[in-house]
Order: sequence, then structure tokens, then C-alpha cells
Amino acid sequence: MKKDTYLRNVFRTLFSHKGRFLGNFVVSFLALLITAGLGVLPNGFGESYVKTFVNHPTPDLILSSKAKTGFSQEEIDKVLSYPGLDASETLFSMDTELNGEYYRFYIRDFERGTLDIPTLKQGRMPLGKGEVVALEGNNVRAKRAVGDTFAFDTMGLFGLNDVTVVGVGTSPLYTHSGGNRVRSEDPNNKSNVTAVFYADFRYVYRFLDHWRTDIYVHFKGEHAYLTKGYDKAMEEKKAEMLAYLGGEENVAVLTLQENESYALYSKYTEKIQMIGYVFPFFFLLVGVLVNSITVSRLVQDERLQIGSYVALGEPKSWILGKYTSFSCVSVGSGALLGYFAGVASLPALILPAYEAVFTMNGLSWEFFSLLGILMVLALFLATFLMTFLTIHAHLKETPAALLREKAPKAGRRILLERIGFIWSHLSFSIKSMFRNIFRQRKNFWLTSLSVGGSTLLVFTGFSLLNVSDALLEDELFKSVASSMGAISTAIVLIAMAMDVAIVYLLANMNIQERKREIATMKVLGYTTGQCCMYCFREILFIATLASLVSLPLDALIVHFVLHYLGFGDIGDVRWWSYVLSVAVVVVSTVLVNLLLIRRVRQINTTTSLAAE
Repeated sequence: MKKDTYLRNVFRTLFSHKGRFLGNFVVSFLALLITAGLGVLPNGFGESYVKTFVNHPTPDLILSSKAKTGFSQEEIDKVLSYPGLDASETLFSMDTELNGEYYRFYIRDFERGTLDIPTLKQGRMPLGKGEVVALEGNNVRAKRAVGDTFAFDTMGLFGLNDVTVVGVGTSPLYTHSGGNRVRSEDPNNKSNVTAVFYADFRYVYRFLDHWRTDIYVHFKGEHAYLTKGYDKAMEEKKAEMLAYLGGEENVAVLTLQENESYALYSKYTEKIQMIGYVFPFFFLLVGVLVNSITVSRLVQDERLQIGSYVALGEPKSWILGKYTSFSCVSVGSGALLGYFAGVASLPALILPAYEAVFTMNGLSWEFFSLLGILMVLALFLATFLMTFLTIHAHLKETPAALLREKAPKAGRRILLERIGFIWSHLSFSIKSMFRNIFRQRKNFWLTSLSVGGSTLLVFTGFSLLNVSDALLEDELFKSVASSMGAISTAIVLIAMAMDVAIVYLLANMNIQERKREIATMKVLGYTTGQCCMYCFREILFIATLASLVSLPLDALIVHFVLHYLGFGDIGDVRWWSYVLSVAVVVVSTVLVNLLLIRRVRQINTTTSLAAE
């Protein structure tokens, strides 16, 4: 066979099996859409989150004196002379109570300070006695506006007994929507700070000039934020600083990992990464099984061609190349397109949920997803090996054997047949359905696995929606809960698309395998509807059974996911989510079967029976 003839033959195979090509393509596309999208989130969102720390100088370590008089001048001088410091600042801070609520005050030098200076959103900086900048409110902190006034008896000692808000701003140390625990000598006090105020040393009583409770220090950057290198370096600096100042009995040293906002973001990122590691195994397994059945059926259909090629002395490498090309092109094109679609769309979809919890700085596009690339390579390699082994097994046969139709599997009794009082009451069509299910075990397990996975994704989508509704009244979760609608809808749609793609592929192959049977039924007078039910009944049965059987396991998985994420509980999931999860999968299966009715109607009795 000439090279150009061979290439035309390869392309003809690609275009003449559109349904099978599409099945491989869609499953690979959806697998990479989710895997690559999840894989890119930590870096993309991390870059967006740390812009706050990069653009607004933030202390790497916060040193808090345990002495009631604060740091001595000797201690301050000692810290400021510590080698490697890039910036430092001393300030006074305290939490005070007013009418059962707690307020945090920072008194600092706005004129010369550089670390953690509030970024104004409204108003101006303090320019007189009693003027303060308030930290922007969130789900827990009360919202303050320019012009608000407060009377603090406990702050009269500092000249802040009458406080007026002249500005509202943000701080890199407060970048999440949750609360911040009050600093109290009572370990049982779990209250959150109601508001945070910043005052200027120039406009309080002069005796505070030498009263410093905190020292902020920033080191010359050697590592990026949110990296293990940075966290390790700061832990080492913390230990050195503790030893430098006489131990924990004298001073408390906090790193960013102990900052509530930074630590919470790190925790979220770790959870997203763990979830991202779980999905690929499921998609890889489904993708390999789908391709295995596709190639097996394709080779079976073209068995006579393969026998002719071998008999004519064509190189076996060319035969292998033809079918591995079909598999690798269908899987590879879907995977590559899914990769780019995932890294482009999934972050934009999930960003609102992050913005509801953290201070983000827009969407930092990241196109390198190590998890996605590994998934593409794994899927491509597994597809190639599965196709190679399938073709290689056929090429072991002699040309004479390949030129004959492969004998069908020998029929044998199934377990249900041995239960006479049940079997005897079943109709012929139902008996045929059960026999076909047990005869095609690979199809059964693939359909069950794919439908069960689709049911899990659908149930996860509805569960997130239910949990979000339940948490709308919780101020801590209100914002993130309200942004879950789009994510839940996307999960459900992706699950439906995967279910439709796999069921379409299997149902289409089922029709191709039974063309002669269907042609015989038509000749015997069976209607199109009866012929369709003969083909579709078992897939509908497997889909319904798999979705029902998988629900308890799905609920258990969702329970662990919600518990791991710290977002709601399985008890918040409504009963209708269980029902709808099964209904969505079953209805999508029915719709696929309806779309394939025309394939049954198009079967020509003359040509199909002539091939016998």
C-alpha cells in the first residue's frame, strides 16, 4: 500500500466512525476540562491573592510584648538591628470592650510607617485628635462609614474617648470575610472583634511616644508568598527571634501562617489541590474503558479488512498505526481542547466563590496546569497501550481466521434463570435483556461506572445548592453560599454531558452490533418502537439501576467532601436532590435513546441480512 493511499485510509476511518470518534472526544474533553481547571486554580488564584501582600508592604513577623509596659527601648533597638531586616515598624495595639462588643485599636505613625498601612477606600487619613480610619466591614465585622462617632470610656487614657471615623480602608492582614478573635486573657472568650480602628501617634497623648506593644518586621524577600520555602524560612526566623529576645515568656512571635486570613487561604488551597488529585483517577478509568470498547468494536467491524491487509503482506506496523491513530487523535484532540477550555473557564467560574471569602485582585490567568498536563499524558499513553494491545491480539490470528466472522460467545444460563418462579413469569424481551446484559459484561461495568460517576457529579451539584441555601442565613458563609449557584449548575451540566456522551456511544454500538437481529425483527413484523426497545431497554435498565445503587455511596462521598471543605453538612441536602439526581441521569439516557431512533429506522433489512 502506498503512503498516500495509507493516509487516505486512515482519514477515511476517522470520518466514517463519527459516533465513536465523538464518544472518545467528549469524554476526554470533559476529563481535562475539570482536571486542568482544578490544577490551575492554586497558582492562578494564589497569584491574585498575594498581590495584596506584594502591593502593600506586609510584616513577615509580628512581635507582641508580653510585658504590660510593652517593649523597652533596649528591646526595640535590638530588634531593629537584627540582620537581614528590610523594613520595621513599632506601634501600640489593644482590644477594648464597649457594651459587650470588642473593638481593636492600632495607634501608629502614619507619616513614617510603611508596613500594613491601611489602603483608603473612602475619606482621608487622621489629621486631628480623636480621628481614626476604620477597617472595612465584612460578614462579621460591622460596617463603618465616614462620619460615624463613638464614645470609648476605656480609651480616654489615650485621648481617644471620643472617636470619629474619617476614613474607611483595607489591610493585608485582614483579607477574609470571617471574624477575628478578640485578644483576651480569658481562654474561653471566643468573641470576634466588632471593628478595627487606626489612630495616629501625633494625635494622642504624648506619653504613648514610648509605649510600644508590637513590632512589625519585614525581611528581604527570598521566597514567594504561599510557598513552602517562604513558610519554612519564616518559621526559622521566628525561632531565631524568640531566642534573640529571651524566649516565649517575654514575647509572642507570629508568622503569616498564624494570621487568620493567610492561614485560611492556605487551607482552602490545600483542599482544592486534594480534590483535584481525586478526579483524574475516575476520568482516566472511564476514558480508558470507553476507548477500549470503542476500539474493540471498531476492530471487530473491520476484521475482514485487517485479514485482507495481513494476507496481502501489508506491514503490521501500518495496521497498528491506523487504529492507534484513530484512538490517539480522538482522545488527544478532546484532551487538548478540554485542557485549554478548562484553564480558561473553570477559574472564571469559581472566582466569585473565592471573592466572597477573600480579598482577591481580579483573575490572574494561568495556563500551565501540571495536573492537566500529567492527565493528558496519562490518558494519551493509556489509550495508546490499550489500542496497541487490542490490535496486537487480533494480529496474532492467522489471515484465514481474520477473514472469517468471529463466532459469537456461546450462550449459557444466567443465575436468574435458575430461579424458576421468577424467570418463568418474565416476558421474552425481558429475558433477552438480562441475557444480553450478562453476555456483555464489559459494557455493563462501563455503563454502570460512567452512570454512577455522572450521578455522583449531579448529586454533588444539587448538594452544593442545598447547602448554600441552608447557609444563606449564616453571616460567615452568606457571601460564598450565594455564589454557589453557577458552580452547582456547571457541575450538573458537565455530569449530564458525560452521561450523554457515554450512553450515546454505547447505545450506538449496541445498535451496530445488533443490525442483523434488528433486521430479522423487522422482517418478522416488529414495529420500529419494538425494535428500539429491544436495543435500548438494557441501557435504560443499567442506567437506572446504577444511579440508584450509587446514591448511598454518593451521599457518603459528598458527606466527606463537605466535611473536608468545612462547608455545610450532608444533613442540609434535601430529599428532592436524591430524586432529581436519579431523574436527571435517567432522563438524559432516555433523550439519547430517542435521538438514536432514526439509526434503528435507517437499518436496511436487505443489506443487513445479506451480510449473514
